[in-house]
Amino acid sequence: MPDRASRSRLVRLAIAAATVVATLAGCAAIPTSGAVNQGDPEATEQAVDVDILPRGPREDATQQQILDGFIDAAASPSGNYEIARQFLTPTFADEWESDAAVSIDVLSDRSFTQLGDDLIRMRVVPQASLAENGQYIAAGSTEPVQLEYRFEQVDEQWRISLAPPGVLIDETSFGLVYRDYSLAFFDPQFRYVVPDVRWFAGRDSLQTSIVRALLEGPVEWLDPGVASAFPEDVELGQSTVPVTGGTATVDLRGAASDSIRTIQLMQYQLEQSLLGVRNVDDVSLTLNGVPLSAPDTSDLPERTLRVDPRPVVYDGESFGYLSSAGDQVSPIDGVSDRVVELGPTAAALGPGATAAAVLAEGGVYLVDANADTVLLDPRGGLVTPALDVDGIVWSVPGDAPDELAWYAADGSSGQIAVPWTADRIVSLQLARDGTRMAALLVDGSRTRLVAASVVRGEDGAPTELAPVTLELAVSGGTPLDVAWLDPRTIGTLTQTADAETRLTLQELGTPAESRDGPPAGIQLDGANSLRDLRILTADGDLATGAGVGWQVQARDLRFLATQQTG
Repeated sequence: MPDRASRSRLVRLAIAAATVVATLAGCAAIPTSGAVNQGDPEATEQAVDVDILPRGPREDATQQQILDGFIDAAASPSGNYEIARQFLTPTFADEWESDAAVSIDVLSDRSFTQLGDDLIRMRVVPQASLAENGQYIAAGSTEPVQLEYRFEQVDEQWRISLAPPGVLIDETSFGLVYRDYSLAFFDPQFRYVVPDVRWFAGRDSLQTSIVRALLEGPVEWLDPGVASAFPEDVELGQSTVPVTGGTATVDLRGAASDSIRTIQLMQYQLEQSLLGVRNVDDVSLTLNGVPLSAPDTSDLPERTLRVDPRPVVYDGESFGYLSSAGDQVSPIDGVSDRVVELGPTAAALGPGATAAAVLAEGGVYLVDANADTVLLDPRGGLVTPALDVDGIVWSVPGDAPDELAWYAADGSSGQIAVPWTADRIVSLQLARDGTRMAALLVDGSRTRLVAASVVRGEDGAPTELAPVTLELAVSGGTPLDVAWLDPRTIGTLTQTADAETRLTLQELGTPAESRDGPPAGIQLDGANSLRDLRILTADGDLATGAGVGWQVQARDLRFLATQQTG
């Protein structure tokens, strides 16, 4: 009989084999005739369907074998965890809360202790968890957790009579069984799509899980700063969302809506949220059994917010767009010369490249192509300012992270309470949709990266940062910079103890990834995809990714300026 490690390896091999088969089955043939069609540069990767076929309990299995089999079988949600429930007593099979949560651990860290005749205590080291709504939550500690499983005999066969709620899965299997999907919400003015990443397993009811989660609303930290087209009292009218001929039929129950715009936005929100689901090409929407329809429109929130792919740089003499050859700086009309006159040390370029927030001697200035240059923030020790999609300049002293201030182009301003505690703030950046702020902080000996939802009034002016934040991963060492790399990815740059540079990429709601950066990196910048990521070094070299290494694209630069869409 295979041992515990062998059983787990067999399960993972089965998963991997299923993945390969599903991938090959999903490959399209290359046409040898017909018209040539342009590819979609923003095409969404389709989910790979992975069928896991776990075994049920073996006859005369020991308590340990029953426990191993239960954990392995719980990797398959098929049929409401039908196989996993076979390892439980009939009574507990009905009581087990399989959907309560998912705990993700490291297989090699597991250990087991037999306590008495009917109890096994399992020691695990959590890496992360999934909430019931599919939100990925990184573990706040590496301390081990004890899980207890109690056993009873049913017809002379051991079965589990008590177990913790939820599912335990190792991180390798998790990456094969679960997939992340971007639920679509909007900024409060319904201009932009804001992604809310969730994780779901299996294909039996994937579209149903996504629609239910969408109707329940955003995750807690994001909720105050975004909007949904669905009224709060609307819920799913049927138990499932069936898919027929590529069309997902979503039947809603609740207050009727006669607003064409609301119907268009609800339809669009569903379509955007179901983009990654295989075999769903269209959405049919009904409310209280009545089909909802509205004229097609192109006036819908933007999903992809793009900027000029050229980096905006300052080389000590010129401020503007760097050429692809890296040897020329093209000025920005009405902005570049006035930025240079200030003797800048940092800057951010605003929407439409018509304004810039500039850090220079004396504080943070607003350079507007259509107005006089204005000193906004005269405080000392300021970090690089941020300039958001609504033209709001954000500024804060590095040693006073709770003194965050904002300044609008119309002259209004204010100080806003922050939801974090820290000794120092190193960098802050706004997502291009204006709904989320990332802050890189130093709290004692610890480096923290947090994301907070930005709450705004009808005029776009900020009113608060939401009190609940999302804590994100960041590499240890000296924090250097943070940047938004795409609508759902934040990058951070740190200096390690041996003076090397470490780059961490963190998709909001997913595991973080880290890699070595170029030597002596000091500043991070993004454009329209992760491929466009670039890092400035202390020597003034601009480096971009080249395979597993970094290639210098330009030299003798002073700083990079972030850009905003528009």
